[in-house]
Amino acid sequence: MTVKSSHQALSITACDFAVGLAREAMQILREGSQREVGDIQTKAAGDVSTELDRKIETFFRRRLHERFPEHAFLGEEGGGSWPVNHAVWIVDPIDGSLNFVHGYPQYSISLALVIDGKPVAACVADPCRDEIFSAAKGHGAQLNGQLIKVSETTALIEALAATVFPKPTATFMADYLDQLGLVMRQVGGVRRSGSMALEMAYLAAGRCDVFWERAMGPWDAAAGLLLIEEAGGMVFSLDGQPILLSDHIAAATPRLAETWRTLLTK
Repeated sequence: MTVKSSHQALSITACDFAVGLAREAMQILREGSQREVGDIQTKAAGDVSTELDRKIETFFRRRLHERFPEHAFLGEEGGGSWPVNHAVWIVDPIDGSLNFVHGYPQYSISLALVIDGKPVAACVADPCRDEIFSAAKGHGAQLNGQLIKVSETTALIEALAATVFPKPTATFMADYLDQLGLVMRQVGGVRRSGSMALEMAYLAAGRCDVFWERAMGPWDAAAGLLLIEEAGGMVFSLDGQPILLSDHIAAATPRLAETWRTLLTK
């Protein structure tokens, strides 16, 4: 078996396993949301972590090590290692923890297997709507088992844009607000849900057309990156760094990518 075919087989196996883990984690999250959230830690202004974040990440770490002991692990809450020439699982147990704490139904669970810096298997699960977005490299993107594709919107003024607001103390706040104003004058509408993984999954499913963000972590982007690419979309770095190491990324449908990139780099 060649390296390429080996990676293809692994991507399917890993994707299926990630979907199974996400289903279990969704149940943990649903049960937890019916009780007191428990200890809430403030990591920074606008950025919190709950007991359930840590419980689900520990669950992922244990189960993934049991199934793929040769793979590294990197989580938003507990950290880990990311050897760039190795296979690593990058996870966010609750993407949108602040929403979760407030009972705002827009948060998700995100897992991705990354090999040589590129995701090959991905899953983003929405426990509020019972939706699971998944992708295996070279095999398309799915929503609850059905293939999905990016939209065919051709004009920015007709496009729905999604974004992630900066944290209150972000040093680039003024620049971001200038960019937000520019975008709002050029697109049909702008939405911000509070879960970057879901925003990217929605672009893959054709629910929005373009996306941009500043200063997020690889756990926010890894799964969404593969979903978008496998659904026919494009993700690009705006600061010259590899996408999963970038502080400024954007995504779009192929028909909007050039004009979207041009707008964001003005």
